Amino acid sequence: MKRMIRKVFVVIIAVFVILYLPFTQYRLTKFLDTEEKLSPAKVIVVLGGGLRSDGSAGISTRERVNYGIILFKQGLGKCFIFTGGDKASGHVEAEEMYKLALKRGIPPKAIIREAQSSSTYENAVYTKKILLNYGIDDRVILVTSPYHMRRALYCFKKEGVKVLPAPVKNSEIYTYGFYQNLRNMRLLLHEYLALVYYRLRGYIQDI
Repeated sequence: MKRMIRKVFVVIIAVFVILYLPFTQYRLTKFLDTEEKLSPAKVIVVLGGGLRSDGSAGISTRERVNYGIILFKQGLGKCFIFTGGDKASGHVEAEEMYKLALKRGIPPKAIIREAQSSSTYENAVYTKKILLNYGIDDRVILVTSPYHMRRALYCFKKEGVKVLPAPVKNSEIYTYGFYQNLRNMRLLLHEYLALVYYRLRGYIQDI
């Protein structure tokens, strides 16, 4: 029994070390990082990426909003849909994203906030409803972090939303260091498990 426990422990340590390596993290991220050549669209959809404990936008949320704004200022979109809620904390991702955009000079009339969703699947569902309400059937530009793009893309496709994937350029997920690698490992493990879970639940059709 002790020998078995020791072997299991060694395997766990080995897996941890492998997942901690920048090369491994890079390859795992590249599989999730899906993009296409962008063309102008009516709407840029930006997915929330979490809030800090004080309710302010987290790293992933900030980089997504900032990249969406870059695309907007390049003339690739006419307005935004910021999608994301956080009912548990009492703060709302879409509202924090809205505040960030206003500080960057985006006019309020160019922003639609979707604050009901609490998952990537719900991001797609509620965004689809907004698009239908506005009579928009064109392709939208979908902005999220590279590690999150594959699951997001599959969710939106499952809901019948035509999208152009635009993963954040120079994302934090592609930076490495002692603490950053730990964060990357947590994000990647969560994402791969979420892909399997979403497939089992029928939220997506592919992996």
